[in-house]
Amino acid sequence: MKPTYFYQLLFALFVSSTAFAAENKATEPVIISGTKFTYPLIERWIEEYTKIYPNANVKLASKAATAQHVDLNVIAHQPTKDEMTDNQEILYAGQYALLPVTNTNNPILPAARKKGLNKKEIDKLFFEVTSYDDDPAIKEKQKFVATIYARDNQACTSKALAGYFSHQSSEIRGKKVLGDDIYLLSAIKRDTTGLAYNSLGYLYDTNSRKLKDGIALLPLELKKDTKELLTGNLDNVIEVLERNRVETIPVEKIGFIYSQQTSRKEVADFLKWVLTDGQKFNHAEGFLHLDKQFLAEQANQLNGRFLSLK
Repeated sequence: MKPTYFYQLLFALFVSSTAFAAENKATEPVIISGTKFTYPLIERWIEEYTKIYPNANVKLASKAATAQHVDLNVIAHQPTKDEMTDNQEILYAGQYALLPVTNTNNPILPAARKKGLNKKEIDKLFFEVTSYDDDPAIKEKQKFVATIYARDNQACTSKALAGYFSHQSSEIRGKKVLGDDIYLLSAIKRDTTGLAYNSLGYLYDTNSRKLKDGIALLPLELKKDTKELLTGNLDNVIEVLERNRVETIPVEKIGFIYSQQTSRKEVADFLKWVLTDGQKFNHAEGFLHLDKQFLAEQANQLNGRFLSLK
């Protein structure tokens, strides 16, 4: 074989293999995993994104593929230092609210409706520890008979709920429900004394915008401009919570954890869309918008981090 022909063949093989690798990289999916109760919103974002960009390949991680590489990890609580590595960042893309609910036949309802429960009363109902002073915490006698249901201590909603009331998730009273947050609804529907906090997307039918059958909002002490929370309409609830801070209702951000070392243009493109056009779908799935200024800061952060990606 002549040297010239040999080098030509070698070059042709190199070009074809490079093109093949580039093609494979282009079709490599963007994999998303994380907090399950956010999946209806994530799925809606993916669905709408692929309508506009049919060649995009964004998907939720398969349950069977435990070793699957994840590009974006959804988180719905404030992470501790040991939950992130040095090269990871968080990009926030929405908010969710946790409302206290109970069985529609709970005997607590008639008495609680007279005034509504305030933050201190909610604290006593849901948490074991009532004091962080030097003296040992005192377990106070409960005003109402109640069985608290909550997710396990490591669940995002447990951490968010406890953190909002200045507690640890291990201090939430009652029974722990394993699996998805949706199972909290099943628990209180079976127990007339059951109480739980859950997210709007699970409490309300996102089509009818009404509270799901068999559950009722726990009456809360509310100011005049927040009483629309009790109308039973999801859109009213979202509007009130985006406009006001209600002391008995935790509101927490949801975000994507990503690694700058492994991120690709496909990841950046999807995130940019989520922070812009994707926001119009937050309300439909029972999630809140971020404050406009904070959302703009997230967009600037994204542009700065992925500026070199073409």
